[in-house]
Parts: sequence; structure tokens; C-alpha cells
Amino acid sequence: MRIRGLTLWLSLLAGLTGLAGCDSNPTRGLTIAWHFAGGGTCAGTGVTQVRIVIAGEPLSQDTFDCGSGAVTFSDFYPGSYSVIVQGLDGGGDQTWSGKQDFTIRNDTTVDVALQPQSAQNAVAYLSWTFDAATGQAPQCGAGQTLDSVAIYIDDAATTDLSYNCEDGLGSRQVITPYLDPGDHVIQLVAYSSVDLVTNYAQTNPITVHVTTGQAPAQNLTFHWRVGGVQAAWAAYASVGDYDSDTRQPCGQTGIADMVLGFYASSPGDGPAFSLGNSCNASVILDNVQAGTWTPYIDACGPGGTAGQCGLPGNAAPVIYREDPARVQPPQISVTPGQFFDPASPVPFQVFLPLFHL
Repeated sequence: MRIRGLTLWLSLLAGLTGLAGCDSNPTRGLTIAWHFAGGGTCAGTGVTQVRIVIAGEPLSQDTFDCGSGAVTFSDFYPGSYSVIVQGLDGGGDQTWSGKQDFTIRNDTTVDVALQPQSAQNAVAYLSWTFDAATGQAPQCGAGQTLDSVAIYIDDAATTDLSYNCEDGLGSRQVITPYLDPGDHVIQLVAYSSVDLVTNYAQTNPITVHVTTGQAPAQNLTFHWRVGGVQAAWAAYASVGDYDSDTRQPCGQTGIADMVLGFYASSPGDGPAFSLGNSCNASVILDNVQAGTWTPYIDACGPGGTAGQCGLPGNAAPVIYREDPARVQPPQISVTPGQFFDPASPVPFQVFLPLFHL
């Protein structure tokens, strides 16, 4: 059995050998074309490639770009055949398919209508932008803080799908999962695949009407949910040392674990961040929830779980903390989209003195 080659290759060879006009070849050419039932398009159905299967006939190439619309093979003998054309999505899954029986007597063209394999056969294309931000704002892209975008459809997270943040940014587009035709509410959330906790930004929910074979394109705007803060801290043996800024060396404090927290009414009701054990240092945060907060630091001795200082059940007691009776703690207002800017740090610069309990 001979392998069925593409006509393009045979025609080029024939032209070079002067055999293009020869009529003694008993085989015929076969063109397989495809279209979507209902007038759909490759983009509208989410189909990127088609695979052609002809029972009992090996093909030199069987998978083609959907947009080509047709492909021609050579070396088919007259007779009866059956062809299946499979529409494949970007993940290689078969989502549309069509079958047709035909007979070859001369050069033959077969046009196969593709039908959806599932009732979920409609898609939409999405792109996004971010609201303007000031200061050291998180960036969207590979290796950046905002490296991922989650999609919520009809108020439910699509747990098996997330996008790379840069894939839909600006003029780029991503495709939704397959949906039932009709109206769907879509919302996007930008996050860090390392953090997996902070909702950095999200779009407003929008209603998108999707139709089989016709994919709408939607551009969504991300609105920031967080802002930035620079916090610094140091350990002091007394208020007098604080007044003279005489800081204790970390090795003398016994501090092994520190947690920076923010609270609105009482400690523990806001976000918290692990600081490690460096008792005289600073950190720039770009994921503090918007709101008016009072920052605090719990510093624990050894024996506890890292990042758990101050939480119930942690084995190590808190041994250093800021003392409101000695130094009134600052209060800050974090605004979405406003991040720490070294050229204009106020009101995002916070210093917390720590005193031994």
C-alpha cells in the first residue's frame, strides 16, 4: 500500500521531470475540504487544526491548519472510500467532527460538514488592560508578580484553566473554555502563581452572548484591589534607646520569627506578612489590601513555626512587639493602584519600633 502524498509535492516533481502532462497514471487526486455546520468559523469554534482520517489509507500528513479550508492528496485509485475530518482545539482535543462516504472515478473533491461534538461548543475571545498605577506597581508578564489570570464564568472559578497574564494583554487575545450557547457572566482575577492568596486586580463582571461558531471579542479592564507600603522596624531595649535610636543587635534579641500585620479594629483582622528573623530591616509590599490600617509586628523566639508568630497554637511566644503605651502606632490608608514610590513615600512609609515584653 502506498502512502498518500500531498498533490503539491507530486506536482513539483512532475514539473521538474517533464511528466506533468502524462495521462498514464491510473491514480487520481483527492481534495478534502471542510466547513462548519451553521456557518461557523475556525476562530468562532475555537478549532485550530483539523485531522483527516481515511479508513485503511495511510497519509503522509494528516493534520492541517483549520484556516486552510482544504487539502489535496494524490495517488488514490478509483473506488469507494470514507473520510472523517476531526476539528481539534488548541489543546489537541477533538471538539468538532464530520464524516462522509464518497467514490473516486476522476479527480474528486469532497466537502465535509463539521458538527459540534458537545452542547458546549461556543467560545469567546478575551483581552485585557490594567488601570493606571503609581509607584512600584506589580507588572503583568512571565517572571513578574502578576503572572497569571483566573477566569470566573457564571460566578464559578474555572479551576482547570488559567491564563498567562501577558497572553491577553493589550492587543493579544485568549480563548475561553467551551460554553453552552447563550449568555454567560465572565470575570477575571489577576494573581501571582507564587502567592496564590492575594487578589491583586479584577475586572467587573460582564455578560457575554456566545453563539455556536461565532466568537465575540471582549476587552476587559483590571481594577486594582491592592496598594503598596514600605515598612521598616527595629528592636530597642527601652524608650530611651528608641529616642536616641540605639538599636539592639539582632543576635541579642533572641528573635527567630517575625510577622507584619495590618488591622482595622483589632490585630488579626487584616492581611499579614512573614518577615523572617531580621529584627532591624525593611520591606516593600505591593499586595496590601486597600483600607485604613494600623500596622503591627509580632516577634517570636525560637521553637515556633516560621510565619506563624502571634497565631494561636504557635509554640513560640511573642517576645517583642510595638508598645502603643510608649510609641503611638501609625495609621495608614492604602489606596488601590497606589504603590510605594521612593520619590514620594508619604503616606506609604512606616517605621515600627519593637520593645521587649
